[in-house]
Amino acid sequence: MADTEQTALTKANNDTKKISVESAESDIKSMIYVIRNQQVMIDSDLAML
Repeated sequence: MADTEQTALTKANNDTKKISVESAESDIKSMIYVIRNQQVMIDSDLAML
């Protein structure tokens, strides 16, 4: 029983990490602007990261 609970907790933690990474990626992508066909980030956004 304990092994099953540990496995479930590990899977839940991994799923949470995946969601966090996916949301972080979308947040970062929203900070990237295209100016004169160049992808740029504002320095304050970089500092925040």
